Amino acid sequence: MQNNNTPQLLITPLKPALIMGMAQKLPVLVRVQAPDPEPSFQKARKPYHLSLVIDRSGSMSGEPLLEAVRCAKHIIDRLESTDVVSLIMFDDRVNTLSPAQPVGDRKALYTALSHVRSGGSTNLHGGWQAGSATILDDVKQAAIARVILLSDGNANVGETTDTNEIAALCAHAAEQGVTTSTYGLGRDFNEELMVEMGKRGGGNHYYGDTAADLLEPFAEEFDFISNLYARHVRLALAAPDGIKITLMNDYPVEQREGFPVIRLPDIPLGAEAWVLVELEIPAGMALESGNQILQAGVTASTPDGAPIAIPDAVLIQQSVSVHAWDALLQDPLVTARQTELEAGKFLDHARAAAEHGDWDTIQKMMAEGRKRFADHPWVMEVLEGMAEIAKEMDSARFRKEAMYSSRKMASRVSAKEELLMSMASEAAAPSFLRRKKSQGKAQFEQRPDDTKQ
Repeated sequence: MQNNNTPQLLITPLKPALIMGMAQKLPVLVRVQAPDPEPSFQKARKPYHLSLVIDRSGSMSGEPLLEAVRCAKHIIDRLESTDVVSLIMFDDRVNTLSPAQPVGDRKALYTALSHVRSGGSTNLHGGWQAGSATILDDVKQAAIARVILLSDGNANVGETTDTNEIAALCAHAAEQGVTTSTYGLGRDFNEELMVEMGKRGGGNHYYGDTAADLLEPFAEEFDFISNLYARHVRLALAAPDGIKITLMNDYPVEQREGFPVIRLPDIPLGAEAWVLVELEIPAGMALESGNQILQAGVTASTPDGAPIAIPDAVLIQQSVSVHAWDALLQDPLVTARQTELEAGKFLDHARAAAEHGDWDTIQKMMAEGRKRFADHPWVMEVLEGMAEIAKEMDSARFRKEAMYSSRKMASRVSAKEELLMSMASEAAAPSFLRRKKSQGKAQFEQRPDDTKQ
């Protein structure tokens, strides 16, 4: 496979033709691809500005808090001396253990972490706000400015505990350049809040069933940041009058000069972000001579703020007879993405049943899912994991795994040649490109290096 050194915008329809003279719906996959990494080339970069915000409330006492500190230390160990870090701890009070400052020789940061003790309630908003404030002023000097928030509970004290209000503040901070990634731990945290903070805050959202499952998503986050190629990725789609475009993913949509613009995830090297849309095409546009039915344009910038030039893409579809159209093969990647989005919605329905303790319905759904998604190995692995959780009738754990798996299927970045990769071969892939069986469980057996002091 040749190294692809240029970003690309690709449009792929489910089938390469329309049915002549018929009104129809056409699924279309739009992908924004970053270049492949160049292992022998290391480019100088602006420093990262990170704020590590850790819940030290009473429920974090013991192993959860120890593991959270180990994970924070793991990230600190991997930063350059010129990167900037702040350390924030919170329970009902917010404590700045270390203000935003260069990592240096790390000794001051290790010392600050050694003083962490568990405490009281959970002022989650206050902790996040303090972390954001420490890195906001110098955001233009950073390759990326991000709050990394870890909590095992609900926001139950502080200026606000409302999910929408806190998520809106994360969105506002992202507009100013400070993004948010969240890490939920265990069975009691508010998954709606943590997912919305990551989604609207322009970062990522992860969770771990136990403290021992925390390191893997922390390592994934750092690998993602270290390989970041494109930020502020915005996809604009346009179609001729009469064609309706429906977005199938759950991505935020902005209005720019009266046109809808889709906000895509940041994209690391070797990866692609994708959306699936459905085009409703009137009969009068299904012509034998062909019509341009979709145009796509994308804007993005490097972590250093330089604009990335990516040529626009267009989709022109000719029309054929029904018989000829039936003989055309469906594109396998479009089919796979359709299946993932359908599976995500399937898990949302299962989650709703778990909220009501309706385990009989869930068991029937799992049996249905095994038949419905039998041709998609990753979805099948996820469903088998969900079926195991369902046997325990643990509503909190089932709801969390269903939500995080559903979101992963609908909004992840993927490998550019993912169809050529087996599930077994993904252990060697960059961590942010691996398709995990369970979002809450460590799968690749990484542990923090506790030897550095």
